Amino acid sequence: MPAAIPTPEQLAQRFASGLATISFTASDGTQVVLDANAPGSLEQVLSIVAGLAGAEQYRYMRDWLLELMVTTATVDGLLPDHGTEWGVPRNPATAAIGNVVVTCSQAEVIPIGTLLTVDGSIQWATTAEGNIAAGASGSIPVQATATGTTGNVGGGITLTLVSPIAGVTSVVTDSDGLAGGAAIEGQESWRARILEKIRNPPAGGSVTDYEGWAEDAGAAYVNVVRGWVGLGTVGIIVAMAGPSVPTSAEVAAIQSYIDDPTRRPARANAYVVPAQLAPQNLTLSITPDTQQNRDQVQTAIAAYYATTDIAAKLLVARIDAAIASVTSVTSYILSAPTADVQLADNQIATLGTITWQASS
Repeated sequence: MPAAIPTPEQLAQRFASGLATISFTASDGTQVVLDANAPGSLEQVLSIVAGLAGAEQYRYMRDWLLELMVTTATVDGLLPDHGTEWGVPRNPATAAIGNVVVTCSQAEVIPIGTLLTVDGSIQWATTAEGNIAAGASGSIPVQATATGTTGNVGGGITLTLVSPIAGVTSVVTDSDGLAGGAAIEGQESWRARILEKIRNPPAGGSVTDYEGWAEDAGAAYVNVVRGWVGLGTVGIIVAMAGPSVPTSAEVAAIQSYIDDPTRRPARANAYVVPAQLAPQNLTLSITPDTQQNRDQVQTAIAAYYATTDIAAKLLVARIDAAIASVTSVTSYILSAPTADVQLADNQIATLGTITWQASS
């Protein structure tokens, strides 16, 4: 049982009680007792100061004891040391990656490091040389020059060259867009990965090994399937935060990370596969049927789906609980789904369309 931390008032009273045990004879023969309970006395001030200082020391000791445990350590305390000890570094901020399609009116060589932009403030640089024939188009990989989500853009977005090249007529992001840009990993995500490593140490290619490697490489959701394309193969189904389907560049980055010979077992054939979104449609009536209630119910159901994993079993009971969590809804009828839904090995759920029926 943890020791209770005394309050400043309790510590001040202890100090005052200690002073009360001290007495001495003054030069005039008067017996003096130090009474810290006398209002406005020096002793009372000293007891208050001692109480505040003692409480601060207790809190300091408590906080540092909490830092000794991974479950309560913080990024400003000992969590980085725990990460180092267990070989789980914090995932740094990442820059968006992807491919652009460059079209040229004449044969051109697009050098590595060629800068592209949309509005001048965000830039991407080519990470490989591109040789484009006259009147043709070619795909060239790019990476944002700065980390964070600002480098993420959709497919079909027109970019411009910071320094024009005469024969280039257009530069457009491919259908996947540019993705993968993210801020530095959050404290709780990092903590969860450290705890996962502690609870599931490396085991020569276990399911938890592949899950951990994929998450270390940026995946938010992972499902490991043995025998994905036959004996001796492993399918690593991944989705990004959101959830969202990873781009081909993100899949390639995760594949490259897992294929590092210091990680993947020598004889395993591992395939990183993008998950597919599986929108879930519902038919529902609520009472009272107001727009505010509809919005709150939709948010609650979407939040439930966001907690499910790839290949999850979607429970009607959990949908019921999500709807019931909206206290302003007094009654409801969930007409569909009426049974639990088992997703395929490569599927992850998102909220599709809610068909609202009139309440009876």
